[in-house]
Amino acid sequence: MTYKYTKLIFPALVFLTICLWSITGCKSGNKKEAELPAFKVMELKGTRVPVYLEMVGQAIGIPTVEIRARVAGYLKAWSFQEGTMVQKGQPLFTIEQDEYINDVKFSEADLENKIASWEKAKLDVARLKPLLSTNAISQNDYDKAVTTEQQDRAMVASSRASLEQSKLNLSYTSMTSPIAGYIGDCKVRPGNLVGKGESTLLSTVSSMDPIYMNFQMNENDYLKIMRYWESHKDDIKNSKDVFKVFLNLSDNLPFNQVGKIDFIDREINAQTGAIALRAVFPNPDGLIKPGNFATVNLILFEDANGLVIPQGATTQIQGKNFAFVVNKENVVNRVPILLGRGVGSNYIVNRGLKIGDRIMLEGFQKFQEGMKISPMMVPDSLTVPLASMSGN
Repeated sequence: MTYKYTKLIFPALVFLTICLWSITGCKSGNKKEAELPAFKVMELKGTRVPVYLEMVGQAIGIPTVEIRARVAGYLKAWSFQEGTMVQKGQPLFTIEQDEYINDVKFSEADLENKIASWEKAKLDVARLKPLLSTNAISQNDYDKAVTTEQQDRAMVASSRASLEQSKLNLSYTSMTSPIAGYIGDCKVRPGNLVGKGESTLLSTVSSMDPIYMNFQMNENDYLKIMRYWESHKDDIKNSKDVFKVFLNLSDNLPFNQVGKIDFIDREINAQTGAIALRAVFPNPDGLIKPGNFATVNLILFEDANGLVIPQGATTQIQGKNFAFVVNKENVVNRVPILLGRGVGSNYIVNRGLKIGDRIMLEGFQKFQEGMKISPMMVPDSLTVPLASMSGN
């Protein structure tokens, strides 16, 4: 009897032990999966990214006009505030005029005298001409009268020219701005003699709006642009809209206006291997002054499949940049990447990643390479607007 019960109990104990072991193993496996660290992960979708060239440029005002004394005299007054905007035709400097007013009066009197002499000479010719036909006077006397009339006529023309020059010199004593723009400092103060033997520089006026930016491009980049234009010219309606130009000023902040190229030099500099270019920008507030340096960003085109990642998704080791890619088994591996331009808190990736890669966004100090994680997916919504290329 006892043997019979023993045969029944033993298999039951074995079955129970197996079940308990299976349940314990399952719980242990689930617990192990649940203990995988969770990190934010983003799958790269790609976005439109501008492809650009970056160069150093310097601003220039066009036109820039030097205000110089064209006649000699003592500077009497100046009537503007240094470093401010002046309008075309606005009075700037005055040189003492008394001497030049007297010159005008003298020239006017001399012209009247010459005209009177000429009028008498014309009357003499008119009076003697009938007498010549009656042989009342000699041919020689008549020829003298004609010659005198011609000389007096020339003297009138000379005197009239002298009067015009005197008036012109008088006008030079009052200097006005030939253009609208910003005027610099006054180089000579009132009371000083100017224009004596030289055209003394008094001040300089530069146009500010628009402002021009000179820069240079190496030969390879120039050829890249020209080849791009050649291959796309049939699709481009307006060449002025092709290569947009943006600026970063010396404070590393963007200039809020978009420029365009208005000049490409005729030759490549044989010594530097570069070609000179110029871009023009609206400058309504006068923020950029002639002489300002800036970083010139020339946008060539937009890459439809560019990659942008957050700055926090990168790490730097011994001067090289890396990202952490999560594979299909959710295992993390470190990959080297080449970063391009920074746009806000993001970076454009030039090399090392591709569309479809999943990258870690956080927790670089909490895991080791080759560790398995539990990804928390974050959608890729990063973009690079074209206007943002004027920022750093």
